[in-house]
Order: sequence, then C-alpha cells, then structure tokens
Amino acid sequence: MDWLSPVSGLVGAVFGAVASYAGTHQAQKRELAAVRQARLDAKQDAAVAVLADTLGKLLTHVRNVPDLVPLVVRDPEAEALAATAQAWDRELNDLTGPARLAIGVIRHRALRGRLKETMTLLEHWQHGLEYAGSRAWVLHGVITHAVACMEVWQLERPELPEPDGAFAAARSSL
Repeated sequence: MDWLSPVSGLVGAVFGAVASYAGTHQAQKRELAAVRQARLDAKQDAAVAVLADTLGKLLTHVRNVPDLVPLVVRDPEAEALAATAQAWDRELNDLTGPARLAIGVIRHRALRGRLKETMTLLEHWQHGLEYAGSRAWVLHGVITHAVACMEVWQLERPELPEPDGAFAAARSSL
C-alpha cells in the first residue's frame, strides 16, 4: 500500500487548491462589488449636490418669470417682452440641463421619475402649462415639490409625498 500516501497527499493538495481558489475568488468578488457600490454612492452623492444647487438656483430664477408673451409681436414693448422671455427661457434651460444629467444617476425609480417630470413641467413653462394663479406661484410650487421629494428620499421614507396644489395643477395642464 505504498501508493495510498502519495494519492491522499495529491487529493489533499487538489482540495486545498480548490478551496484556496474559491476563497480568493469570493473575496475578489466581494471587493469588486464593494468598489462598485462605493463608485455608485459617490456618483449619487455628486448628483444630489448638483440637484440641490440647481433646485436652489431654479427657486431664485422663477421669481423673475416674465409675463405672457403675445402671440403676434408688433410693437416695441411686445418685442422687448418676447426678448425677456427668450432670455429667461435660455437661463432656465441652462439650469435644467445639468439637473437632467444628475437625475439619471438617482437609483430610486420613483424619485427619478418625479424629478424628470419636474424638469419637463419647468421646460414647458411657456407652452402648455396653464396657470391658475401666477406663473411664479405655479413654477415655485413645482420646484418646491421636487425639493420635498428629495427630502423624503434622503430620510429613507418609503413613499414620496403626493403632488401639492401647484404641482398637481401643472401636471394636469399638460
């Protein structure tokens, strides 16, 4: 029985190698998952910072929303009002562009959808939205609702708040 010792040694070495490989593979897999999760968390943190900054700027921006622009521009006053509206719209688009990119990183599906809807409502401020009150009130309410949704999400509550009066009015008018 001279062959039993070498075979048992070989079998032990093979089992040891397999166990070592499996352990190393699992450890690497966990490490890669942890690195990926850290990267996703960092992206989301950066997105939240961009969104917080953008929503703050949007709240300031909507205070100066221009009056309705006449459909037919014939006099200098109407032309000036149209130019003001176009400048305001360009600045609005400059603010919502980075926000849209940041929204794509948010992993919470309901929050991501609500924030996308917020940006859509804001982008349709001149064409499509009906205003029950002042334009500034409706647009401010849309942004305030987005801020409330982000607050609830950061507190890790399961449900986003229901749309308030201004957001619901804007949503139903499109």
